Amino acid sequence: MLPELQDPTAAATTHTETTFRFLAAPPLWVLVLVVLPATALFAWWAYGGLLRLERPTRIALSLLRWLALLIALLLVFQPAFETTTYRKTQNQVHVLIDDSASMLRKDRYPDPLQQQALASLVGGEQAVAESTRLQLVRRELERPEGLLQKLQQGHDVRLFRVQRKPVPIRGLDELTGRGNRTALGDALDLHLAAAAGSNLDAVVLVSDGRNNQGLDPVEAARAYALRGITVHTVGIGDPEAPRNAWVVGPPGPKEALREEDVGFDVALRAEGLAGKRVRLELHGARDGSAFALLTATSAELPSDGEVTRARLVHSFREAGDWTLRFQLVPLGEESQLDDNQDVRFLRVVDEKIRVLYVEERPRWEYRYVKTGLKRVDPSIQMQAVLFEASPKFEQEHSADLPPLLDLPRTEQEFLRYHCILLGDVAPERIAPTEEGRYRWLQMLVRYVEFGGGLGFLSGIGTTPSEAVMPERYRNTPLMDLLPVVLEDPVVLQRERPNRERAFRPTLENPLQPHDILLLLRDVGLNRRLWEQGLPGFYVYHPVQRAKPGATVLLRHPTDQNTYGHRPLAVIGPHPRGTTFFLATDETWRWRNPYGEIYMDAFWRNVVRHLASGRLQRRNDLLELTVDRNQLETGEKVRVVLRVHDTELQPATSAEQTIFVRNQDQQLEKRVLRPVPGEPGAYQASLAMPEPGTFSFLVFANQNPADTVLAREDVLVAVPEIELAASAQDAAALQRIAAASRGTDGSGRYVFLTDTAQLAADLASRRTFESREDTRTETVWDRASSLFALLLVLAAEWLLRKRARLV
Repeated sequence: MLPELQDPTAAATTHTETTFRFLAAPPLWVLVLVVLPATALFAWWAYGGLLRLERPTRIALSLLRWLALLIALLLVFQPAFETTTYRKTQNQVHVLIDDSASMLRKDRYPDPLQQQALASLVGGEQAVAESTRLQLVRRELERPEGLLQKLQQGHDVRLFRVQRKPVPIRGLDELTGRGNRTALGDALDLHLAAAAGSNLDAVVLVSDGRNNQGLDPVEAARAYALRGITVHTVGIGDPEAPRNAWVVGPPGPKEALREEDVGFDVALRAEGLAGKRVRLELHGARDGSAFALLTATSAELPSDGEVTRARLVHSFREAGDWTLRFQLVPLGEESQLDDNQDVRFLRVVDEKIRVLYVEERPRWEYRYVKTGLKRVDPSIQMQAVLFEASPKFEQEHSADLPPLLDLPRTEQEFLRYHCILLGDVAPERIAPTEEGRYRWLQMLVRYVEFGGGLGFLSGIGTTPSEAVMPERYRNTPLMDLLPVVLEDPVVLQRERPNRERAFRPTLENPLQPHDILLLLRDVGLNRRLWEQGLPGFYVYHPVQRAKPGATVLLRHPTDQNTYGHRPLAVIGPHPRGTTFFLATDETWRWRNPYGEIYMDAFWRNVVRHLASGRLQRRNDLLELTVDRNQLETGEKVRVVLRVHDTELQPATSAEQTIFVRNQDQQLEKRVLRPVPGEPGAYQASLAMPEPGTFSFLVFANQNPADTVLAREDVLVAVPEIELAASAQDAAALQRIAAASRGTDGSGRYVFLTDTAQLAADLASRRTFESREDTRTETVWDRASSLFALLLVLAAEWLLRKRARLV
């Protein structure tokens, strides 16, 4: 156990010194060469000429006169006793310990001497491999004969943890390893400024030497040398170049349907292992059960600084909250194994996606899309409204749902659907009056604001200006929902597109296509399918550009304007829901020669993406959001919960309760306060100091054993700059120590297990002595001083009287 740090006042002793001095005396040479000869001559002159007196009498009178003059002059020079109190204090030695996240790394030490010394410290080589750098530092510094105890025998030792600004600590148990950057230069610079005026004699820096932010620590150490302070460095970590591979879990998905194929794109990175084949495994545990292997794949590790993505696909047969562990099987030559796995959460729901498809007439696109939605996936249920159908015609619907007689006319009816596909429908079909149309479109906007998905399926007229969707919806509430900016009507009047030659749309991002465009699991084959396999389109509706924040999926290969190639497929995020725009109605052409395979896959992906907002919302009366899903350790996340009552009115309670679940399934209660000016909204800014995957949960009746009503996941990660290239930089630590060496040349670098050498170097350092108090006691103004002068003068007078000179 770490010995208790001593009280700085207990190591101080005092002593006093008393000296006699003249407060107003002239320089010594004046006294010797001027004052003493002058007074002696004056005294001899006063009586030397009286020859009638005997020689002994003249000498005695001269001496008395000279003595009186000397006493008078000494009193003029203000004699005094000065008593000074001195305080001897032990020199301060500040131990700065790196508290960044790289100190949580676990290393293998190839140096046999270092390995042997660490094994004796923690109890075996296996314990060394399982101990973090910070744990090894604690064990070395805490041991009875360790550095701290030896330093405390002759020094005032003070501990500091270092992330950027050194923070004083009372014990090693306050070290956390949470720093998301290592700023050794900043820490040394700030510490020197804070230590101004103290009796700091030396600094011991314990670190792996990896400075990745701020000032150059070598330059900061030179400033210590100017102050006569030495900086010793203690290295920890494997100094050899790392041979390491690590995994970064996928950003999503966060929800999945039961028995659907869910794809996870996992990032693999490596140092010194380029070209090695590794096995990537997916393990899962449902609702707190034991982990089981779900699927696996193999991949080739990339070169240093590059990323390889491996795709894992699994179909979950059971609904529930799943904890997923993406694990990289360790290679024998890996030097670090603590980053070979990553954890994510997934909600698997046994829920049907309900789709409403609204069309004016039974165009070819409608005929094949509605049929595909009914058969492509058992988790998708659809209902259609075709306005040109006869009154006796039964509207298209899935087997589990009844046919519709009309469009949804209330907000509650809208909320029955996860997404709505709005085809080439004239606004007059929606309602007979302008007020009714406006009210219906406003409810559609509200539906998207509640998390619903809305797809705009463009119509194709003889000329682009004749297309009902989207041209007839200019200056309506739907304009805010469209993810594209419509072209100027004047430009559309001039457009005469060539409909005689087919064109293949180009992928906006062929290397990382959007999930909607992923018709094949293999990215390379998927790109080849889009570029060479799928039949082209002949017609499309030109729009000007995508709106800011929207994502372009497909573009026209040749047709372009000042904004670039015209977009064909665009998705637009809204605060809660999602919108989608497709500028062509010819996906049915993909049936030749592939049948319905790729057309069904495309529309299934569209519906699945549009429905994600409603699937994430487990309850229409609650909406839980976070401002960021990916954070760095130490950053804050803003959590907002919007609550409505059964009448969809904002809640009025004073607070709301949520729970935070870490990847160890532990729950912590947090309270949200009302947001000023936003009725029904509650918020909190929560610091996330620990890395990992965390879920923010809202439970029914605020009971963790009850139903989950809302959930948001955030990934908190240590910055890559902190963990990449994290081997001990012994050369940097040596340069820091060398830069701070003073005239005694005592700055040095040692490995963690060699710190006894530092204690020996510091043992000979002198203690610091300071003047505490000075008191002056004057003599010239005392009565005894005046009496002495009068006594000499009286003796002279009596002798003069005896010699009959008076």
